[in-house]
Amino acid sequence: MQICLSFYEVKSKQPSWFTNKVERLHWEHWYINLNVAQHPKTHSGKSHHSKVLVDPGDSALEERSIRRAALVNISTGGFVSIIKFVNEKKVHVPPIPNLEGVSFPYEITIST
Repeated sequence: MQICLSFYEVKSKQPSWFTNKVERLHWEHWYINLNVAQHPKTHSGKSHHSKVLVDPGDSALEERSIRRAALVNISTGGFVSIIKFVNEKKVHVPPIPNLEGVSFPYEITIST
């Protein structure tokens, strides 16, 4: 799965007979690749007719907690890297359109 965060500025095109067109000029795209994994459910039983969910127990909860902490660390590191990069490279950023509310329009798209 990929998430794209795109920043743009809005420019009005020359009005024609029937339209007043607005154009989006994208000036930056951030692509974030995500791999989503599901924890497999544990079943016990000898036939496919008698599946019983097994209590995950303390070891499974501990494993889930370790995975969650690792995900938080990876995500935080990624966001810190993005913030550092953005703060260093500002030449291509257009002037801020207004000082109130959202400074730049953006869109988020998700592709699978």
